[in-house]
Amino acid sequence: MANDTLAAATGIGPIVETVSGKLRGSLDNGIHIFKGVPYGASTAGHNRFRPPQPPPAWSDVREALAYRGRAWQLPGRPPRRPVLETLLGPADTTPETEDCLTLNLWTPGPGDGGTRPVMVWLHGGAFAYGSGNRAVTDGTNLAQRGDVVVVSVNHRLNIFGFLHLDDIAGAGWMHSGNAGMLDIVAALRWIHDNIAAFGGDPSNVTVFGESGGGGKVSVLLAMPAAKGLFHRAIIQSGAAIRVSTRERASALAAQALRELGLRGQECERLLEQPPERILAAIAPAVRAVGRSRWPLLDRYDFGPVVDGADLPQHPCDPDAPEIGDDIPMLVGGTREESAFFPMTRFGTAC
Repeated sequence: MANDTLAAATGIGPIVETVSGKLRGSLDNGIHIFKGVPYGASTAGHNRFRPPQPPPAWSDVREALAYRGRAWQLPGRPPRRPVLETLLGPADTTPETEDCLTLNLWTPGPGDGGTRPVMVWLHGGAFAYGSGNRAVTDGTNLAQRGDVVVVSVNHRLNIFGFLHLDDIAGAGWMHSGNAGMLDIVAALRWIHDNIAAFGGDPSNVTVFGESGGGGKVSVLLAMPAAKGLFHRAIIQSGAAIRVSTRERASALAAQALRELGLRGQECERLLEQPPERILAAIAPAVRAVGRSRWPLLDRYDFGPVVDGADLPQHPCDPDAPEIGDDIPMLVGGTREESAFFPMTRFGTAC
C-alpha cells in the first residue's frame, strides 16, 4: 500500500521485474502504465527480414514512461485531416524505426498477485501502416473499467514485415514473408512469460483488433507457432478469409528486388539498403504485378503469405484450420465506423 501511495503522489509507478530486466512505469488514474517495453531486438542490419530475436537484457532499472518508435509506414499516405484529429485524438508522431518491437501495457495492479484477464490489441492498417502507440487506443479506461491488463503491440509492417524471399533466395530467408506476424507471436510469448508480474493471467489472453488488426487475429488463428499463447479472439471489421499465395508473394518480392537493382542471389545486399529506398520499391512492385490474376480476397500487398510453414493455409479458405477450433471467438462490425469513410477520402481512420 505504501508503494501505491508513493506512486499516486509522484506519478511514478513501482518497479516490475521481467525476464529481461526491471521496468519502472507511471501511474494515471489508478492504472499503472508501461510504455515502449522491448519484446524483441532491433530488426535493423542482420535481423532485417529475419525472425524476431530476444531483446538484450539490461541491469539497471529501465524507464518505461514514454512511447518509443513505430514501424516504418507505407509511404505516400496523405496526412490525416483535422476533423479526424478531433475524433481520434493526436496522431502518433514517434519516429519510424526498425527498432520497433515494443509493446505498451496498462494494469490496475502490478505485483499484487492478481490473475486478471489479458487483452492484447492489434492495430489496424492493412498490415502496411498504423501503430500501437495511438492516443485513441490508450488502454487506461479499458484496464480501469474492466479490471483487465491491456497490451498494445508494435511490429514490422509492409515490405519489412512481409517480403517473401524464400522461393527466390532459399531457406536462409524462409521466414521473411511472415516476419511481421512472427513479431506478434514473439510479443505473445513475452506476455506469457511476464504478464503475471503485472497482475495478469497468462492462461487467459484475448487477442483483438479492428480492420487490419482483425486480419492479424485471423492469421494468428491459423499459425501453429501461436497455438497456446492466446485463448480467445475478437475480430472487429477485418476478418481475413485469404492472404497472399506463395506465387503472388514471390512475384511481388521479385519485382521489388528489380526495383532495387538486385538479383535473388544478392539478397544480403538488402541488409545494407536505407529503409527509405526499400519502401520506395513497394508502389512500383505492386503496379507491375497487378491484381487481375489474383483472387479478389487476396487483398494485402506485402502482407502474410501461405508459405506452408509459418502459415500452412489461408485463415478460412476452403475452411478454418483445426488448430483454432478450441478458441472462442467474436466476429462482427464496429458500430458506426462507416461514418468515417466519407471523411477519410484524403486521410485515414485506420
